[in-house]
Amino acid sequence: MRNYIIPFIILVLIFSFTSCGMFVKKINFTKEELEFFNVYDVYDVLIYQSLTTKKKDSSIIVSKRIYHEYDWLRHDNKVHCVNINYKNSKYKYPDYQEKSEPMFGYCIGKNDPKYCINFTYLKSSFKIFNDTETKPVETLTLSQKSFNNVYELTYKRMKFHEGTDDDPEILYWDKKYGIIKYITFNGEIWERVNWD
Repeated sequence: MRNYIIPFIILVLIFSFTSCGMFVKKINFTKEELEFFNVYDVYDVLIYQSLTTKKKDSSIIVSKRIYHEYDWLRHDNKVHCVNINYKNSKYKYPDYQEKSEPMFGYCIGKNDPKYCINFTYLKSSFKIFNDTETKPVETLTLSQKSFNNVYELTYKRMKFHEGTDDDPEILYWDKKYGIIKYITFNGEIWERVNWD
């Protein structure tokens, strides 16, 4: 009986290493797929100013994360994900605690070459697919800066959405600076004014 214990333990160890995903190929993002994630660093401050009221609003990037989601039952479904969270001065909570909100995140599976980036900014949701077209030029009024190949994203909110008319309806995303401008449902234009 003792002669069978050592081979049995070796077989159990080999089976556990192979079945628990040790040899499962990890999925890594390409440089192009990380362009959106690498735009911001933790503690970056984004300051926007309204063209009509001249009020300012700020958002702070509080966390960035790259991680793997793994299905332990299937052992071969490894998904690679990224996300960014931020805080904004417009978010007020009843308990007066500061909380972060997700700005965007996306995941890519090894059998899914298409990806979708889900943006959420100031309670509005936007999507960028890998075949979304860009706007050739966008020039900001306040800083007179021009940007090429900017994503112009529109939020099509449902009729009974909880949001307000101060939420962004159109968002402009540049691959180097991120959100450069947004227009609310009531037509107010907010442009980014800090570029450091």
